[in-house]
Order: sequence, then structure tokens, then C-alpha cells
Amino acid sequence: MPTSMERYAPRVRNHRFEADPADNPTRTELHFDDRVFRCFTRRAPRFDALLRQAAQGAPQAPALVFADSTLDYASFDFWADRIATGLAAAGIGQGERVAVFCDNGLPFFLTVMGIVRRGAIAVPIGARQRGPELTHILGQCEAVALLHDEALADRLPDLAECPALRHVWAVSGGGDLGNLPALFPPAGPFEAPGDEDEIALLFYTSGTTGKPKGAAIAHVNLTNSARHYAYGIDLQPGQRGLLAIPASHISGFFAVFVNMLQSQSATVILRGADTAAILAALKAQAISFTVFVPAIYTRLLMEPGFAPDGLSHWRTGIFGGGIMPPSTVLHLAERLPGLRLINAYGATETTSPVSIMPADSSAGRPDSVGLAVQCAELLVMDDQGREVAPGTAGELWVRGPMVIPGYWNAAGQTAEAFKDGYWKTGDIVTIDSEGFLFIHDRKKDLINRGGYKVFSAEIENVCQSLPGVSESAAVAVADPVLGERICLYLYAPTDTLDEGTIRRALADRLADYKQPDFVVIRAEPLPRNANGKLLKLALKGDAERFSGVRPR
Repeated sequence: MPTSMERYAPRVRNHRFEADPADNPTRTELHFDDRVFRCFTRRAPRFDALLRQAAQGAPQAPALVFADSTLDYASFDFWADRIATGLAAAGIGQGERVAVFCDNGLPFFLTVMGIVRRGAIAVPIGARQRGPELTHILGQCEAVALLHDEALADRLPDLAECPALRHVWAVSGGGDLGNLPALFPPAGPFEAPGDEDEIALLFYTSGTTGKPKGAAIAHVNLTNSARHYAYGIDLQPGQRGLLAIPASHISGFFAVFVNMLQSQSATVILRGADTAAILAALKAQAISFTVFVPAIYTRLLMEPGFAPDGLSHWRTGIFGGGIMPPSTVLHLAERLPGLRLINAYGATETTSPVSIMPADSSAGRPDSVGLAVQCAELLVMDDQGREVAPGTAGELWVRGPMVIPGYWNAAGQTAEAFKDGYWKTGDIVTIDSEGFLFIHDRKKDLINRGGYKVFSAEIENVCQSLPGVSESAAVAVADPVLGERICLYLYAPTDTLDEGTIRRALADRLADYKQPDFVVIRAEPLPRNANGKLLKLALKGDAERFSGVRPR
């Protein structure tokens, strides 16, 4: 397998994530028996050691904030020891899976870190999951214990269908400590067993197609990714990060919580928050750091109470998982000139960041997701698994210390998605001569219209620049003549747009074969899952009504 790391790695040394090697040294290491990649030499020995280091370095600094409760790092670390000891006393062994079915709140983080410190594997499950989905996850990972919010008890499956379960604990408190003190009595320090190649977390992918897969995230993935973010974003101690997306998703858990943890800063936790609640928290909690999908930034601007007053502390806004409308970037820059908007790209399988846009490069490349993080190796491949010429579009393959060893208990899916340590992302990309990465489409979302290959993202990018368009999505519709036609969905919250206006605007900006055959303008937002990810599968289902229909 050829490597293209030198070709695609950032060459400009003054980018934060390409810091001076004396300050941020790396070395080549062997992990997972047969994978060789660069790692940071100055990293925590295990994921839970990041918490121990924060407790020792900043014991009184706020770590977790939920409603009226605040835990400092010393208390957080104490709780991890306490829960780890309780799990060991209950017979939970090293490497056994413990599921956490809790909404955002203190118990989620305390139990996850306690499970990891025990040397067991934490399995976060989204609070919006239902019985059959829970049955699949609990059974697939063979969870031996389940901690769940008391309020979610009615969503539990028939536990008789989960024969591996030995313990089920209900947690009260509605996101506060509740009955945790009664479940897990005080205990002394607990020293975590095992090494960094062992699995710490199982994050089940969103499952927009098929059943979710368990991404097996090792300690070495987490500790190296923490360093990538530390240099890519340059967060200093004393930040206040807002967690308004589910902590059970890699973006909420890693991009917010782990960023705050490694910078010894505070995670301010919301649950079930709409944009009005998010805006209120940004002001009341003096939030300085956020991670949202682009739609949230756009909707915040639409809130009646959005104004610079009370938002001067908001300094860093990470976004990813979709297209940021140029109008949103412009309006945020006008109203909050002190806010850095940073595009980042990653996935559950890469423990979040693959690339981060340097703050000094955003203006010149608004459609790029930035430069590869320091230890990443990137390949751009054709359908036959051959590397394409520089600047040519192809599927992105990623290797490095942040790439997971595979999917839990799924050898076939692992073999299909990973090759020679590279994860096949399924994203169609190009990389320019300076190393900047551009995401064009999901491989499965590429539209084949009469032999012409059309990137749905290209159509969506143009639409996002049109006045009045808040969200857009282009999907394929089966057609007996062309194979596929194009159906365009738009979310336009005002009544100023009509199909004719859209078609005239696109006619001046896109080739004729890229023009949508069908246009659907909606007054409500496009469908998204609990993590804010656009559900194109739902739109494709709706678009089936146009199959075989002759366009106007």
C-alpha cells in the first residue's frame, strides 16, 4: 500500500497542529498487533488518566456544570474512583461492557468515566433510542450491566432478550446526582488496569442506513485525538464549552467534553435544548466554546433575542457535518467579530478529528474542511483501490492513531471498511497542492444522471448561497430512462422563494445536467437525527413519489 502522507500532510510549519517537533514530538509505533503509525510521545497513558491529570493540575477548576450543580475536577475524579470501585465490587470485570442509557447530565459523564477507570468498556446509548434499538445494541455488545435514567425506564426492552445482563441500575435525579451516592458508596483511589490498546468505549454509529455498528474506540485513539484537538484549536484552561448535542454521540462526547477535559475547562451541559435555550445558555453561562452543525448556527441567528450583548465571551465555534451557508458566516462575522468559526471534519471511526481548518486560512477557503491533523495519513483512491493523481476526486482513506481498530464483534464489516490500517471513509474528496481537504459528497450520495456523475454537495453549496435558503439537500430519484434524476429539497422559512426563482438562479450557476428535475420547497426544517445529521434516507423515501414521473 503506497503512502501519501508527505504529499498530503500540511507543509506549513506554523499551523498549530504542526507545532515545532521539540514542543510536540511524535514517533512511529506499533499498535493493535499489526498497525504502524505516528503517535504523540507526550500523551496520557490511558483515557481516564486525562481526568486524573486534570484533578491534580486544577483540582478546584469547574469540570461539569448542569443546571444549578457544579462539580470541580477533584470531585469528578473522586466519582470516577467511587464508581469504578463499585463496579469491581459488583463483579464487573476488565473488558466487560457496561451500557449507559442516560440523557445529558452529570450521571452520564460520572458513570462513563467510572466504567473506563474500572477497565471495563463504556457503551453510551442515545436517550432517544427505543426498545428494539436497545435490544440490538445490548445484545450485539453483550453488555453485562446497564445504567439508565429512571425517566427512560419505559423505553427499556424486555431484558429477558438480553441474557448477558447481570445488573441493571436506575439513576434518578433528572440529570443531577440523584441516587448515585446510594448506588456507589465513597471509595479510595482506583488504579485502572490494562494498556492503551484496549477498548475504552463503544460508540454505536448513527445507523442512517441499516443497524448501528459498534465503533470500538481504544485508549490510544482517545489520547492521541485529544492532542490533535489541543494543537488544532489551541484551547487554553478556563474555557466554558457548551454541550447542547447528545453526549452519546462522538461530536458531543469528544469535540466538546474531551476538549474541555484536556484543557482543564468546564463542560456546561444542556439536555433537550432548542435554539432559544442554547442562546440563553450562551449568555447566562458565559460560554466561550461551541460545537454545532451548521443548521444550529443559522437558526441561532434567526432567534429574536440574538444580539452581540452578552455574547462577547463566545470565542470559538466549531462546525462540521454539513454545509455552512455563506450568509451565516457573514452575519456571524458582522455581529460577533470576536468569534472564530472553525470547520472540522471527522467521524466516529476516526475518534472525531481528521482535519481542522487553521483560523488564519478560513476566509480564503470557505469550502474546505482544513488541513490533516498532525499524525494523520491520507490517501485518495479510485473504485479499484488505486491512488488517484493529486487534485483528482476519489474516496478518502485515513490512517493514524485516531483510527479505531474496527467494529465490535463484526469481523466482516471491519474487513470491508478497513484495509492496511486505513479506514475507507466513503467520502469523495480532493486535496489541493497545499494539503487543504475538500469534501464533495458521500460516495453513496453521488447521483448518476444519464451517465453524468453529479455531486449532490455541489448543488447544495450553490443553493446555500441563495437568499432565503436555510437548508438544502439533493437526492437521487430512480428513473427508467436516465437511471437517476435529481430531486432538490429546500428549507425556506419565509415565503419569498418559489420554484421559478430557484431554477433561474441555478441555471446561471450549474451545468444543464446538474439542474434538478424536481424541486420541493418546505416551510419546515429538513429531517435530522438526534445528533443533527441530515437524514437523506428519509428524503430519498419521500422522493420516491417522483420515480417515473416526467419532469416539467
